[in-house]
Amino acid sequence: MNSRERVMRAVSHEMVDMIPHWDDFTSIEAQYRFFGGVFFEADPLSQALFQAKFMNSDIINLPVVGFPGCYDIFCEKLYEGSEYVLSRNPFGGIHYWRKKPYFAKILHSPVKTKEDLKTTPPFQMSKYDTPIRSLAELARKLGDHEYFLLAEIKGPLEAPWMFLRGLTPYLKDLATDTSFTKKLIEVAFRPVMDLAERVVDEAPIDGIWVTDDLGEARSPFMSVEMYRQIYKPWHKELVERLHKKGAKVFLHSHGNVMSLVGEFVDVGFDSLDPLDPTDRMNIAEVKSTWGDKITLTGGITKEIGTMTPKATDNHIHQLVKTAGPNGFILNCGGGVPPEITLEGFMSYADAIEKYRRCTPSSET
Repeated sequence: MNSRERVMRAVSHEMVDMIPHWDDFTSIEAQYRFFGGVFFEADPLSQALFQAKFMNSDIINLPVVGFPGCYDIFCEKLYEGSEYVLSRNPFGGIHYWRKKPYFAKILHSPVKTKEDLKTTPPFQMSKYDTPIRSLAELARKLGDHEYFLLAEIKGPLEAPWMFLRGLTPYLKDLATDTSFTKKLIEVAFRPVMDLAERVVDEAPIDGIWVTDDLGEARSPFMSVEMYRQIYKPWHKELVERLHKKGAKVFLHSHGNVMSLVGEFVDVGFDSLDPLDPTDRMNIAEVKSTWGDKITLTGGITKEIGTMTPKATDNHIHQLVKTAGPNGFILNCGGGVPPEITLEGFMSYADAIEKYRRCTPSSET
């Protein structure tokens, strides 16, 4: 069973030869620490294959709309040096990424007032003809290696604050001005959704990964009713459009979103991640309640970088017993962090390989 087949079977809740695994690094800083500068001198195909083999990952993510974690095709790179990157989004926002220690910040949000939204430049899909062709060619080459390919986009909560408004003003809008919030989503997210559909049409992508952090460790940013009113219709439209194209749709949301999981299942998402215990996500409850309806991806704490080898082994073992082996993909919340030591990484990799091969009959 190759990587693509393994993930497809997991998403379909069918038996797998081993639990699929998906990992990468949290940041450019982590990649520099493990791979060195020579990694960044390589072409995108070599980078993607090397990292997937290094991690023994079944999934490769190709960022279409990927700020702040990685390079994408949505934003225009204005400058890149040894220390930082500057980019501009299609609406005029300016983004800054510091490479080491890793840090991302929005330097300019184009919508300061409601009037600013009226003068936001229209999204020009034709500008992406060449980047999409290049992405499609990369996907075809990666497909020859039989990985499951995801393309990352931002969701209807993240896109407006990242590209138009800034986080604090946007959350204030969400609390006080529902009508304006919906207008922001229309301007920022509809082009992202259209771009995702075009990528699926033109590139051999298996699925779209929607990163849309809907909360923090205490709770979601909104009530269940507000989610149903504002964000669920957008999530549902996205899933329906992409499912018609034959693509799977994975949802990423950090935060304690336990109260929203049933809504995500109703929307029709194929997978939910990262299910991080540090966000107080109860993966045992999610598995028992919805595990036959949505694939669980994640469950590995983002604090893996500071754990002892023994604690790491126990954490992975207990997770596999709880969530595996079917309808489950092992994944670290947010990726492998830069603070992990070489000894810690080897312990982590060993535990992943040992326990992903467990079957119900071999579990003890």
